[in-house]
Amino acid sequence: MSSDPLKAAKTCELHVHIGGCYTVDDLIHLAGPHADQIDWSIYIESYQDAFDIQPEPAAWIRRAASGDEAAIRSIHEHYVYTEADGADFARFMAKFSLALATLRHHYQIDSYDDCIARAVDGHRQQGIDYVEFRAMAPCGIENPERFIDFHHQNARVIAAACQPGFTARYVPSIPRWQPLDAYVIVRQWLTDEPDLASSVVGFDFCHFEEGHPPRTTRDFFRRFHEDEAALDGPQLEILYHVGEIYFDKSLESAMRWCHEAAELGAKRLGHCTALGLDPTVAVARQQNAHEVELVTERIDQIDYDLRLRAELEDAGVKVDVRALTSEREDLRSLAPEASVRNTYDESRLEQIRRRQDFVLAKLSQCNAVIESCPSSNMRLGSVPGAADHPVHRFLDSDVALVLGADDPGIFASPLAAEIDWVASTTSLTTQQLARRLGDPRRYACGAGA
Repeated sequence: MSSDPLKAAKTCELHVHIGGCYTVDDLIHLAGPHADQIDWSIYIESYQDAFDIQPEPAAWIRRAASGDEAAIRSIHEHYVYTEADGADFARFMAKFSLALATLRHHYQIDSYDDCIARAVDGHRQQGIDYVEFRAMAPCGIENPERFIDFHHQNARVIAAACQPGFTARYVPSIPRWQPLDAYVIVRQWLTDEPDLASSVVGFDFCHFEEGHPPRTTRDFFRRFHEDEAALDGPQLEILYHVGEIYFDKSLESAMRWCHEAAELGAKRLGHCTALGLDPTVAVARQQNAHEVELVTERIDQIDYDLRLRAELEDAGVKVDVRALTSEREDLRSLAPEASVRNTYDESRLEQIRRRQDFVLAKLSQCNAVIESCPSSNMRLGSVPGAADHPVHRFLDSDVALVLGADDPGIFASPLAAEIDWVASTTSLTTQQLARRLGDPRRYACGAGA
């Protein structure tokens, strides 16, 4: 029996969040004994706000733990995120909060280690032999001790899970709204805990993307690069979710964010659907999609176009220097919170396609890697069909590419299923896809150190 040509891709997971690992069965196992003690308010309130339905998690969990099939179906319906739920990150977080409430309870009663271990074991049982887990602390840095304790527990359990034939690493997520302050705290922790430092291989930016442009992380990146240059040993890497959910801006600005994150020094970029989703499809996903953005975003886009004018024009993108300069002067007289409107005709859509090619080429030149997560993008990115998925555009380009599951529990789709889906929808043969993807371990933080 021949081996699977895609085995290397199926056994190396580079994009997964601990909180999104838990299946319905996992939640029943973890929450069942505590159904009436868990504070479900974060789930109940967010679910009611997002879906206008008041869920009954304690009753479902209690009955499901006793084997009630109807209760198990209710948990599945109100937890697993599908395309029918829509491209709405608030809705996703509402469902995700069922797991968050469970995990927070275990953290409070000092049994959170069991939750981490279950997520790690789940990957080992799938046959994955290298995995990088990410997680965001449930509290902010206003409580630095608790903030670090959360990351410390994750790193310690993940380090202890390593064994011959299985390696796990940890990537703490840094809040986009406090990047430098959070980084300083985590960096000091790594300095104080050298035994765990080898298990922590980078930092991740995730959660809500809208409202947090890459330029707000410049001070963080400057400090990070300075620190890395002054230290010996394995280098840490930056992983950055970008171009994933971006309805608050123009398509040009969304693509620019991807490029700017790479220019700042991010090694791997999560999702980048803005670079692979055809613009005709993108603007049709929601009513008035991408038609409004802040004045500050438009000014940033003008500055970007003028800075890269020669390269953009070489790529077939039109840059009218006089018109852009005049527009920028007019915009500077407006309040930063003011908005500008965009309209999309066929000429502009074609220019956007050329911009996509341009940014993909720039990412290739700076050795940035795109992490594409098929099910996550279909459901949160509102990709209308398999043929429209950005992964196909990425496969046709020269950009470095890895496939990940993102949140395999809440999406009910483990890594192997994600890769099989790509194999079944691409025009490439299995062997061609395997050659195109290669071994994703070469893109691991510290090259899998």
